[in-house]
Amino acid sequence: MKRKYRWELGETDEAKAAELARELKLPKLAARLLVSRGFATPEAAAAFLGEGDDGFHDPFAMKDMDKAVERIRQALQSGERMRVYGDYDADGVTSTALMIRLLKRLNAVFDTYIPHRSQEGYGLNLAAIDRAAEDGVTLIVTVDNGISAVEQIAYARSKGIDVVVTDHHEPPAVLPEAAALVNPKQQDCPYPFKGLSGAGVAFKLAHALLGRMEPELADVAAIGTVADLMPLTGENRALVRLGLSRMNERPAPGIRALAAVSGIEPGQLTSGRIAFGLAPRLNAGGRLERADGAVRLLVTDDEAEAAELAARLDELNAERQQLVDETVLEAERMWQERVERSAGTPPEVIVLAGEGWNAGIAGLVAAKMVERHYRPAVILAVDAATGLCKGSARSIDGFDLFAALTECAQWMEHYGGHQAAAGLSIRRDHVPDLERELSRLAGEWLRPEDWTPKKKADLVCQASELTLEAAEALKRFEPFGNGNPAPRLALRSVTVAEVRGIGKEGKHLRLVAEAEGRRIETVGFGMGEAAGMLAQGASVDLLGELSINEWNGRSRVQLMLQDWRFDALPVYDRRSDRHWRQSVCKLIREGGRWLVLCSSGQVRNELLAAEELEAAEAVVALYGDRPLAEAAAGLAAAEGEAAAETAAAVEPFLRAGRLGLLEGVSLVLAGLPRNLEDAEALRHLLSAGLQPEAIHVFAPSPDTEAAGRRPAFPDRQQFGQVYTLFRRQGTWIDAPDGFLREVADKVGLPLSVVRMMQDVFAELGFLTVDRASVAVIPSPPRRELDQSARYRKEKERAELSALASLDSRALAERLRHLAEIRT
Repeated sequence: MKRKYRWELGETDEAKAAELARELKLPKLAARLLVSRGFATPEAAAAFLGEGDDGFHDPFAMKDMDKAVERIRQALQSGERMRVYGDYDADGVTSTALMIRLLKRLNAVFDTYIPHRSQEGYGLNLAAIDRAAEDGVTLIVTVDNGISAVEQIAYARSKGIDVVVTDHHEPPAVLPEAAALVNPKQQDCPYPFKGLSGAGVAFKLAHALLGRMEPELADVAAIGTVADLMPLTGENRALVRLGLSRMNERPAPGIRALAAVSGIEPGQLTSGRIAFGLAPRLNAGGRLERADGAVRLLVTDDEAEAAELAARLDELNAERQQLVDETVLEAERMWQERVERSAGTPPEVIVLAGEGWNAGIAGLVAAKMVERHYRPAVILAVDAATGLCKGSARSIDGFDLFAALTECAQWMEHYGGHQAAAGLSIRRDHVPDLERELSRLAGEWLRPEDWTPKKKADLVCQASELTLEAAEALKRFEPFGNGNPAPRLALRSVTVAEVRGIGKEGKHLRLVAEAEGRRIETVGFGMGEAAGMLAQGASVDLLGELSINEWNGRSRVQLMLQDWRFDALPVYDRRSDRHWRQSVCKLIREGGRWLVLCSSGQVRNELLAAEELEAAEAVVALYGDRPLAEAAAGLAAAEGEAAAETAAAVEPFLRAGRLGLLEGVSLVLAGLPRNLEDAEALRHLLSAGLQPEAIHVFAPSPDTEAAGRRPAFPDRQQFGQVYTLFRRQGTWIDAPDGFLREVADKVGLPLSVVRMMQDVFAELGFLTVDRASVAVIPSPPRRELDQSARYRKEKERAELSALASLDSRALAERLRHLAEIRT
């Protein structure tokens, strides 16, 4: 099975972990995780695990906070009309709602404005400033935007409007001349925590204006922090904890209604349920309509109004999901056409532009395309009348999207973002230029391994560490999210005890593994297809998150499986399968790339006659096919350009133009080798470069005579017997009917084997050989038999000849050994 992910396994300082476990009375697993995440001292670990408001900083440590407070208080005292200028995403919506709650409490004269995503776009715009001036607004307070609005803020000042900016996005080189710029990411801002969301910055402004931290405002600030994927470390961790506590104990009507339509039970909100339940619904309004309804939901005190507004957001979210699904289908069709036009070598970056697409969901569609194909994706909505495209981009690890777009700035009207995500506007005529340049950069910047997604595990752990006590202790690591993900654990070399598909049509996987005398229950959602790949007794590595399964009043630990892999090359012994041909065809028909090696011409002909193989990506060959043997030999020896040329020679057999593609081949042995030559051919192929995903062994015509035609390789005791006879003789002439024949008769071995043993002893320095004269060395060096190259080679040849006589376990070990050899 082709691996979907590459694993990155973390390590920890075991001595420090042991000290933490003692000092804080923690389970070993929890202590090891704390150290692996950088909390290596008892003080740091206790602070991370602690509750309360210890993680909050003085809001006046933020640059310009004093100016912002002074200007807003001036407006409050003089009764100036203020306008809160927000944004249409969940962070902007929650920031706006927080400011409404705050300014109502302060008896301010104010209103709010959120621009329309597709009609106005992000941030301050001149038309909105004109409307503010017409409405008598003299102070605009931005939330989640404004740090880049140099022209717009200058225009507002010309209209007699001051602007207080609260934002968290990266500041540009030239900053606007505002009444106050409150953004912890400014270079000269001394604020100790830089990872606040827009709602987080608004929360700090509220703290400064009120003179105290207000838990009643932490709910919306927590939602904005989680929704905007801010790191759940430092002050954000304290803020989200406080907000979750508020939402679960005393939820506002709007949050209670939103949780209900999201299917979340009262008091059961978590950071994960915010991210996958509340946030998408808050975002839906701004994606398909205006975001005002979401703001009203978060500030209303009326239960009936909250229920109505939440239901509308739920409807919009369903529409959004359907629209995303439909657009993904169109994008996928366009991409496949693009692949076909490129003769199977598509661009490194997906760049697609479609008329009628909604720019508000472009980022979601781009993320889906990245998930499907694991390459950077740009999705653009085309305005047919103007030819202007607006859209979003998503990236993969290792490809800095913002840096790449900066290289392409000459073709774009506007762009902004960061390493993983970006938004942009571009003329339709320049879309091909963007695709070409981004693909060139991806080809240069990304390494071959970067094209496979990573799964990072905090630790490799032992089965004995997976206890209820440990699972309970890990709850103290919450809230989980960006920067503080749920701990992911790896288990090595566990044995499959039970495996089956569960749920509708076996969509999910239930696997019970055993290690260290313990049973480990696992569930893998959407991983049901693995049930057909795993068998009882298989040795695997597991990757997942520890959880507690509560059923009928009982609690037990469970691993929520995220990935698995064989810890060794899987070998399936199916020599007892009487319907071997049908089974081989069924395997190949299920997909993938296959090499089938046959023990005889008759077996090969039977398979080639099967209709099922006509359109399959499979090669059927004899072990000793000359071109195959030559290709294997070439793979073993070739380097550089020669390797590429040799790999091309394998194409008629493995259908691969590059050496790296050999890794995707699964191997069927339709009959084990019947003679030494075939066995050597298999060894050469496995040791030269073929790295099969799995080996399936069948026995079309069971025949163990081949193994019996070649004598068994002598064991160490037989070597000792022969050497004892050699020492007694002292010297001899190597002749067909001389001393060596006597030795062969005495020990019951063929003459050829005794002569091989003589060569081994000579190679080890136990004998001297001068033409036909052989003599024992009285005081030979102390050396082991396997220090002789001749011994190793003959033993290998004998084991190859005996493959058919091995039981399943021995056969699997032998084939794995051959695959690990690199000649």
